[in-house]
Amino acid sequence: MTKHWLFAAGAMLALCSGVADARQWEPPPQMAALDYSQISHIKPDGQVVLLWWIVPEIFMPNPNNQALLNVLSHYVVLGVVQGRSGANGGLTFDPVPALQITDQAAHSYSPLPDNMLPADVGQALTTVENLARQTPVAPLAQGMHWFVYQADTIHSCAPGRMSIALSAETYTYDTPIPGCPK
Repeated sequence: MTKHWLFAAGAMLALCSGVADARQWEPPPQMAALDYSQISHIKPDGQVVLLWWIVPEIFMPNPNNQALLNVLSHYVVLGVVQGRSGANGGLTFDPVPALQITDQAAHSYSPLPDNMLPADVGQALTTVENLARQTPVAPLAQGMHWFVYQADTIHSCAPGRMSIALSAETYTYDTPIPGCPK
């Protein structure tokens, strides 16, 4: 009888340790948006690429974050990191070129220069960078490059598409993203 309990306890422990990696059943809208907004790609040569479109739908609306939500509704904020495992097991980061994004009609947008960002956008970007350091992507956040686009035709909850060409790949987001109001 004791062997059965030990086996059952071991099986439960193994099952519970994998819960963080499991597919969520009926995720809340914010979690569905967060999951979709992050693209991770481990290439055959060992390079890791992470793209993270910071969309307003990943945040619960409340008066404390309304300024951030306003910025995210009017600009595309994209975090990008490229790297590979280093000799000591840490990551070494590769440079990320300035990226252009395109919309569903093949209109191309260049990132706004840092010195040309409106004050509210700069504050929102600082908030997003700080939040990234507190999430599961924190180890990658130190190598993340942030880009802001005035992309009038790209909205997370409107029909369309955003494409990002990077390192011989084209990564895409189809919109509306999961988590948008229906």
